[in-house]
Amino acid sequence: MLKLLAASRRRPGLTRADYQRYIEFYHGTLAREHRSSLRAYIQNHVIDSAFGTLQDSTHQQIADRDAVVELMFDTFPDMINALEPKEPTPVGPDGQFFADECNSITVMAEEEEIPVACPVPSFNPGLAGLKNQGGMKVMHFVMRDDSIYPEDFQKYWREAHDEALEKAPYAKSQLRRCQANWRLRLNDNDAAARKHFKQVNPPVYNLVSCHWYDTMEQAGAFREYHEALQKSSRKFVNWSKSFFLMTKQIVIIRDTDGYRPAA
Repeated sequence: MLKLLAASRRRPGLTRADYQRYIEFYHGTLAREHRSSLRAYIQNHVIDSAFGTLQDSTHQQIADRDAVVELMFDTFPDMINALEPKEPTPVGPDGQFFADECNSITVMAEEEEIPVACPVPSFNPGLAGLKNQGGMKVMHFVMRDDSIYPEDFQKYWREAHDEALEKAPYAKSQLRRCQANWRLRLNDNDAAARKHFKQVNPPVYNLVSCHWYDTMEQAGAFREYHEALQKSSRKFVNWSKSFFLMTKQIVIIRDTDGYRPAA
């Protein structure tokens, strides 16, 4: 399944609460009414975040994101049909009312589940909002260092990820699920996505890794892991332009297995 991730920040004049309420209840309703070939639509509302490193004297790019949406499609043509429908819908133009559109970031990606030591138990009352997922989801946007080939980046991250968890025992024990979203070569043909989200020269991210924990109380677990990851002996990430978002996941559309409603 093809995934399109889009990270945005709120337009001028809106509080974060205004923005998140609008995209969930109004924009989310529009998406359900005009879903086209969309298989799933997940919103991730930002609770807290960090950009760059403590060694940076100032931010090297826009350091503000209020939500990340995940759009899932069966095929690339399905994605194009949804982003550029033959008959106009109100979904695309609606972005101007809540997002600072020109500064959005998009990544077309393929999912990979990364094994964890302590997956969420089947009986987990009051913690996981969805089956097999924790109550806090951290989304880590990782920018590849220019000196590293894309083919090597994936291998280096996986090695560094495993090493970081071994050096961060609290993080290893609290991580309930981990998913790597790897940037696809299809991003070279992302004109439809750029047009839909009104982007202007967006930065390129080769990986968005997602980490699930039971509650916000485990935020320190990710920080422990993140610090260990940054200390990797191999220079393969531009940490100054990488960032992570602590989010609450909200499902707008999700088809169950074996069931596909009419478009």
